Amino acid sequence: MEKRITKHSFYKYLKCPSWIAHEVRGEFRENLLRLRVQDDELLQEQERKILVDRESVEISPPAKGELGGGVQDDDAHTKTLELMKQGIPSIYGGTLKHGHWVATPDLFERIDGKSTFGDYYYVACDIKRSRHLKDEYCIQGSFYAEVLRLTQGRKPQQGYVMRPDGAVEAYALDEYATKFRLTLDGIERILEGVSEPHFLTSDCKQSPWFDECKRETIGADHLSRLNRIWRSEVSSLENAGIATVHQLAAEHADLLANRVHGISAERLQFLVLGAKTLLSGKPEILGRVDLPEESDALIVDIESDPLRDLHYLFGVLDVHGAESEFHTFLAENESEEQMAWETFVAFMQTRPGISLYHYGWYEQDVFRQMAERYGAPEGFVDELAERSVDVLERLREAIIFPLSFYSLKDIAQFLGFRWRHDDASGLNSVLWYEEWLTTGNRDLLDDVLQYNEDDVRATWVVAEWARQHAV
Repeated sequence: MEKRITKHSFYKYLKCPSWIAHEVRGEFRENLLRLRVQDDELLQEQERKILVDRESVEISPPAKGELGGGVQDDDAHTKTLELMKQGIPSIYGGTLKHGHWVATPDLFERIDGKSTFGDYYYVACDIKRSRHLKDEYCIQGSFYAEVLRLTQGRKPQQGYVMRPDGAVEAYALDEYATKFRLTLDGIERILEGVSEPHFLTSDCKQSPWFDECKRETIGADHLSRLNRIWRSEVSSLENAGIATVHQLAAEHADLLANRVHGISAERLQFLVLGAKTLLSGKPEILGRVDLPEESDALIVDIESDPLRDLHYLFGVLDVHGAESEFHTFLAENESEEQMAWETFVAFMQTRPGISLYHYGWYEQDVFRQMAERYGAPEGFVDELAERSVDVLERLREAIIFPLSFYSLKDIAQFLGFRWRHDDASGLNSVLWYEEWLTTGNRDLLDDVLQYNEDDVRATWVVAEWARQHAV
């Protein structure tokens, strides 16, 4: 494999260092969403729509991609550098290269200030679909800034992210300097053939090598098998001679506090109990789960397409005692998103005061986004928040499951619930929806609806189980 660091290297490393390690060994698998959705021509089309009012120059498309390398990188770098010397205000799809570092932000933007180019210099900006500023974006931006420093003799102080609506968010690069350097050093070590120790996190699920990583981590009985254990905590335990889940489970938490530094006694008790639970295979009930007692409930799950910044399905399970009815508010294309939202809002207003169950924070975030985008009755979003019951949050407070991950699918399957599709997942929901838009095959749309219904029913199964057992 050609030694090459790009923005994709940082994405992969921050998800799972083993992703890069496999590629160094010449083993390649592609993340399906990136392959079939995010890296295709549609993405570039969406980006161009955002940039329509900017004075931009587009470089040859191959320079923007992950593949590239060799002469292709050199040619793109030469073109970009020539445009920078001309002082072009905005450069879309450009490439700057320094050794094996290849920076390909979506935009280079000219601003006033001294550099080797003259009375101006360039900063970098990426177009992102997420409305949240993620660390990975800022680490990528730090990489661009370092390559810019080596190119123009001046390092930008800020990085930039552009949203789907064209709004730009700035962030201070100094705040990410340490994490950037540690990440870059880690990538460089892997490229030199030095293996990173196993550390299983939920981000590993986004790697195409997740199954292998999980199997190896379980085989090594690594402490990262514990749900939400931090790297610093693993390091502290290893310094005290505890390197496996079995070793931790055999410890007495009170005595352990005398040997382990940097972890509170209360946290040590929780970690030891988590290790025992993982080995026993049985949930540990810490206390009563805080869930409403009423028999009526609304369970909500939202499906979204990150490429199109589109929330295409609001699914609601309306529970009346022992009875339940599934409702869908569906955008069959991009133009129907507002209609789907407004019909969802109208329905929710017919069920006032009923507790609103969801799994994780995402639904509440979407409610706010959609209210900003299309409007909502005064106080509607706040009222939904007051009715909100985050099942995941309530579970964490009361139950330790013998699981490494607490996703809806992990917990519901542990409790015996089964999705009707063997390959059901949020990723496949997006892929089915994208294929529906392309082919018009309603079987695919039916798959999306079925998956969403299974999600809301799984959420209710988990909540009911917790209500019955965590008492």
